[in-house]
Amino acid sequence: MKKFLVSLCFIGLMFVSGFAEEVVDNTLAIVNGEPLMSSEFNKILVPIIEQQRTMVPIAEQSEAKINELKNKVLEQKVEQMLLIQEAKKAKIKIPKREIEEAIAQVKKRFPSDKDFAGELKKEGLSQIQFEKRLEEQLMSMKLVEREMKSTIKQPTEDDVKNFYNNVRAKMKGEKLNISAQDEETVDAVAKLLKRMSAEQIRVRQIFIKSDKNADAAENKAALARVTTVKKELAKGASFADLSEKYSEDQLLRQRKGDMGLVIRGDLTKELETPAFTMNVGQYTKDAIRTDSGYHFLRVEERKASTSFSFDDVKKDLAEVLYQQNGKKAYDKWISDLKAKANIKINKVW
Repeated sequence: MKKFLVSLCFIGLMFVSGFAEEVVDNTLAIVNGEPLMSSEFNKILVPIIEQQRTMVPIAEQSEAKINELKNKVLEQKVEQMLLIQEAKKAKIKIPKREIEEAIAQVKKRFPSDKDFAGELKKEGLSQIQFEKRLEEQLMSMKLVEREMKSTIKQPTEDDVKNFYNNVRAKMKGEKLNISAQDEETVDAVAKLLKRMSAEQIRVRQIFIKSDKNADAAENKAALARVTTVKKELAKGASFADLSEKYSEDQLLRQRKGDMGLVIRGDLTKELETPAFTMNVGQYTKDAIRTDSGYHFLRVEERKASTSFSFDDVKKDLAEVLYQQNGKKAYDKWISDLKAKANIKINKVW
């Protein structure tokens, strides 16, 4: 229940960095007479956009997408303000011990108390202001928990069985006659179960970078590095150690080339075919050429495909359905709250 509540209520605790306040501090929204200023909103928005830019492909970072994100964050912030107001009206109190525990959890994100204090200063928050804001967040969480506790419907055995049948149908590619929201959940579970039950292999890689458009000199130098790796492998050197020494994929290099468990479709076709035809302990004697460079692969582990029955997954599916019921109940409740509130939005992107 608490995980559900946290995901609903916590837009992000507080700690953000690198935001630039607007020269003119505009009122973006007014919620029951309480203004939301652009300076306060930017503290939430800017780091979310920065994170989005590191996670989403550049091709998908259009102005329309960014504006869509801004409007979504504004909507969530308005809901958060409304929840805090409702919690105060309900006179919800948070024990000092719970506040102290929450503070301790936030501090764990920082290397030292000095770094924590520095972030507070950067935010323009005193310790008292920080604790007050945190207390308000906890109050809103407790309010939602109280309101949802008696509202969320526990799924029946028939509900879970029907959900299971829909998941099975989705895994087979069949069309479902259910709502878009329900199908989104079914699709997510179907993908997860399909992955968990598929044949899996753990692969280790040594990668030598050489772009397909590299000039002759660059490619010659890359081939020289490939030859060095090939000779050392032939002598019996540890594949993991060679990956740590020579691989030019910096992230995998730190993991000695370990790519983790993969299924068919995770790798490019050039890599997938040899990877899935090798036995455990075998490696590609010759480097595989792709558009990005040369790859040596070694299979470290193999897991055969498995099957699952309703009884195997019904407990987990029941929990998914309970979470979905909780989301629907929350959406209706917050919608009713917003309908009764006096909310004015002054800015739409």
